[in-house]
Amino acid sequence: MLRLTIIFFFITFSLSAQNNEEKLAAQYMIEKAYTKAADIYESLAKKQPESIYYYENLLQCYILMKDFKSAEKLIDKRIKKFESNYGYQVDKGYLFNIQAFDQERDKLFKKLLDTKFYDQAGIENLANAFLKRQYYEQALQTYAKGRKELRDDYIFTFEMADLYIIKGDLSNATNELVLYAGHYDFAIQEVKDKLMMAYRNRKDYDMLTKNTLQKLQKNPENLVYNELLIWSFIQQKDWQGALSQSKAVDKRLNEEGRKIIELGWLCQSNEAYDIAIQCFEYVKQLGDNRRYFYQAQQGLLQNGLLQIKASNGSDIANIRLLEKEYISFLNSNGNNWQTTEQMEQLAELYIYYLHEPNKGITELNKALRMKEIPPIIMAKCKLSLGDALLINGDPWEADLLYKQVEKTFNTDELGQEAKFRYARLCYFRGEFSWCQTQLDVLKNATSQLISNNALRLWLLIQDNIGLDSTEEAMGLYANAELLIFQNKLLEASVVLDEIPNKFPQHTLADEIYFSKAIIAEKQGNYNDAIVFYTKVYKDYGFDILADNALINLAKLYEFKLNDLEKAKQLYEKIILNYTGSLFANEARKRYRLLRGDDNEKPADYYGD
Repeated sequence: MLRLTIIFFFITFSLSAQNNEEKLAAQYMIEKAYTKAADIYESLAKKQPESIYYYENLLQCYILMKDFKSAEKLIDKRIKKFESNYGYQVDKGYLFNIQAFDQERDKLFKKLLDTKFYDQAGIENLANAFLKRQYYEQALQTYAKGRKELRDDYIFTFEMADLYIIKGDLSNATNELVLYAGHYDFAIQEVKDKLMMAYRNRKDYDMLTKNTLQKLQKNPENLVYNELLIWSFIQQKDWQGALSQSKAVDKRLNEEGRKIIELGWLCQSNEAYDIAIQCFEYVKQLGDNRRYFYQAQQGLLQNGLLQIKASNGSDIANIRLLEKEYISFLNSNGNNWQTTEQMEQLAELYIYYLHEPNKGITELNKALRMKEIPPIIMAKCKLSLGDALLINGDPWEADLLYKQVEKTFNTDELGQEAKFRYARLCYFRGEFSWCQTQLDVLKNATSQLISNNALRLWLLIQDNIGLDSTEEAMGLYANAELLIFQNKLLEASVVLDEIPNKFPQHTLADEIYFSKAIIAEKQGNYNDAIVFYTKVYKDYGFDILADNALINLAKLYEFKLNDLEKAKQLYEKIILNYTGSLFANEARKRYRLLRGDDNEKPADYYGD
């Protein structure tokens, strides 16, 4: 027992001493005392001649000391002892390189590359040795030689692709990966992931498109090339290209529009509503006996409505056409819990765009009477019904409906939206202090849209009350906004004109011009709307409505006057001058789209 204890103590003591030597050598390296560090590593290497760690550190010391003879001697000993480990021979080439002995280095590397390999392990050994010293071209040559000797054109694909990427040769990297996916279809997602990590811009994806097209022309039946091509179009946000290719694949596989439906929803999430509608229309035209016909109908309706919202309304003929589509859908599929979402959307069309609140109320009441209506749809129906009743002059019923939704979805975004609509109702009624109390909570809402709307209304009240003891001017303006909401535009104009007559020099001037612009736009008096919006952002650029005026004016030029160049200039003003604006991201998207470069970044998502 005593002997075992002595042996254990001796081993422990030896390891402790060795550990202390390592620490001291490392400290010498930090202090650039390479001679002292080398002495210690020489001693440690003699004790453990198999240690790669001591070898590497000792070699580094010799190189830093420029003691190349000792370094070469150290390497030669390793080569003699470990003949099958190519790493030491590459280290000798590395040493030649440091000394600028290029001929000796090249001769040695040629000898290594001429080695006859019989298995994958030997090839990987040499390639990894070159990689360790960052000889990427030699590593590539090793893998290429390995392919020939192993008679496998697809082995080492990912290793070679990585090397091409490191060298900045994305063309060859792309070619390697596309060929591999074309041969092994199970690897397509891995290939996509690798390409996404390597690519940085549209040009890279354009290169993928050209590469895949060339291969597809030679092998048109290869579905992987088709899928990669569609994916490449999507990453570039070339939605039309993606749709054209998806149609070709759909016909070949007889998928009844499955991938095109997926593409339609993706286009919707990227706000490419025109192409989304084309996707859903294509699937719908396949026939009502096909699997995705119902989804196609839903997609057409939803994207039609989103398109109208995005453009701040649309030509009345287009809205009427969409109304007919909704009615046709509901006639075909019936009024039931599965179609309540479309009933709510049709009601939105009536209430906010066709200004027929009674028709909207009818649709919403039908939806709310359905059994098993999804809670979220029920809440949306109640919010829209509250707005419709407010438009019809019944604020108390609207109040009740808003509060019901707020209570049910207290912590969710729908609850925050309900709270905002209740605060807006308080504002319309002239209850400004209570309105601000509600808005104080909403300024930190999770939804940026709700948060910004709350902040804007809060600032409107804060900036414009207290200038007269009765708050009469603010009350008149709130009433005018209610009249606009109710689409009583002539009455609203009268009230707006009354404010400056009663209260000259009041701070509501920019708000009045902004409201006049909205009225003019709703009436189709676009020239007047341009004058009023322009006055707001030019004369009151420091105030809270300047960016609102700019985005409205830009959309007016883009969607209603079809002056795309002018619209682009106005979007650019928002991007440059109002970086913190709620509309900055939207302006950037519209600007890029109008300039033709809205595909610099990959699409949001495209599943397999």
